[in-house]
Amino acid sequence: MSGSGRMAPSLLADWARVAARIQSSRRVAVLLDFDGTLVKIAPRPDQVHLAPATRRALRRLARHPHIRVAVISGRRRSELLRIIGLQRIHYFGLYGWETRLHSAIPASAIASLRRARLQLSIHLSSIPGLWTEDKRFTLSIHLLEVSPQVQQRVRRKVRSVLLPFEKTLRVVDNLRDIEIVPRCILGKGIAVQQYLAKPGLCQALPFYFGDDCSDEPAYQAVRDGVSVRVGAARFTTARYSLRGPAAVAEVFARLEAALN
Repeated sequence: MSGSGRMAPSLLADWARVAARIQSSRRVAVLLDFDGTLVKIAPRPDQVHLAPATRRALRRLARHPHIRVAVISGRRRSELLRIIGLQRIHYFGLYGWETRLHSAIPASAIASLRRARLQLSIHLSSIPGLWTEDKRFTLSIHLLEVSPQVQQRVRRKVRSVLLPFEKTLRVVDNLRDIEIVPRCILGKGIAVQQYLAKPGLCQALPFYFGDDCSDEPAYQAVRDGVSVRVGAARFTTARYSLRGPAAVAEVFARLEAALN
């Protein structure tokens, strides 16, 4: 898949300018994707590991009186709580839909997901390396171990199979998976907008760190702030880039220092 936008320059190379914005704002909102951003990508979702240095830096960040931290992931919220488990962080699962008080998924969408999974299994079960994760309210078709040539064929087939369900479901094309979600799950861009509209955050300088195609709308939601694409270089609408989760943890320390 090809991204849109441009090749973003390194955040660290322009840190003096960003630090000046932090110091003038005095209040910061840090919003984060999880896989590929806070943790390295693993062959299976249950194999990821939050590095101790990242955990320490994230804990300090969350405890700072002028910083608010939120994690917005395609994972279930319960997984984020289990793996990260730090207090004073807001956790949003399923692309921002799943909160402490999330709305119910329409029964029609749940029924469509069940039927879609059955249809997809008929067409995709024989493809080496491909596996489907049922998150109850969404489906993830994992492609990390599928060859690039076959991935393109899979993406076309998924969209074809999903056509009869387009009124209730939509497809999110990510770099390493295809997510099938109910249309009521509006995505990370809307989730970021809603979070930043909360009292006390309207004047905060927003940061968003992500690594995947589903993060692109979130970069746009913080277009006046600091958007950062994490991982190997590719075209993006993010303003800046970082090489990987270790660099994200380094930025946490710099961000904290800029406010002290």
